[in-house]
Amino acid sequence: MPITDELKSINMLEAAGLVGFDRVVEVLEQKLTAFELRMREEFQSIRTEMQTIRTGMQTMRGDLLKEQRDQMLKFAALVSLIALVTGTMIRLF
Repeated sequence: MPITDELKSINMLEAAGLVGFDRVVEVLEQKLTAFELRMREEFQSIRTEMQTIRTGMQTMRGDLLKEQRDQMLKFAALVSLIALVTGTMIRLF
């Protein structure tokens, strides 16, 4: 429920002499405390999600580096094979 609805109700009761200023302050404190708790929960949720993303990115980085290393080894093996075949052909002819 929006705080403005409660404030309107309290203002009407206060105007009628049924509620004092202390009650208005009490309602505001309750609403602010509830809001603060919701925001803390939301921030914690965001932190947890960011940590999950960070972990995923680190895993992906490790996978990419491994793939890059594997590709470089394959390339080096291919170049060595080409050099070996070329050298053998030169000796034979």
